[in-house]
Amino acid sequence: MDSAATQCQVCWRVRDNRTEGSSCAVWSDMQTFMDNHDVTSHSPSFSEGYCPQCTTLYHRLTQEHLYDA
Repeated sequence: MDSAATQCQVCWRVRDNRTEGSSCAVWSDMQTFMDNHDVTSHSPSFSEGYCPQCTTLYHRLTQEHLYDA
């Protein structure tokens, strides 16, 4: 497996840049990723990152607390 996948460090979903029929990356749960790439016989390696939903949530939480001080 190449370095085409990133795993969110908050929700553990995986971004797959090699999804067929899609021009953009797709975030899915680990089981779906494993099934789509048939990687049951070895442990894939992932780069660390954050999915768009967790990034948005983090920014909302930190922005709200800036105004509480």
